Amino acid sequence: MKQKLPYILEIIWLIVMVVGLVAAIHKTINSSFSDSTILYIIAGIAALMYAWKRYMRKLQEKNQVQK
Repeated sequence: MKQKLPYILEIIWLIVMVVGLVAAIHKTINSSFSDSTILYIIAGIAALMYAWKRYMRKLQEKNQVQK
């Protein structure tokens, strides 16, 4: 389970990013961009977290192979 946890967290951040982006686009279409700015920020933070988690998992896997 410990080895799968980083991968599961990646998937969760990816889902948060997609849901946030879809919600932001939907709100922008129905309202204005200024009303949906926070949703774009949430999607952006989730994208950064996904990239960071993926980078760290790949780095950890690379270090385990070298040992």
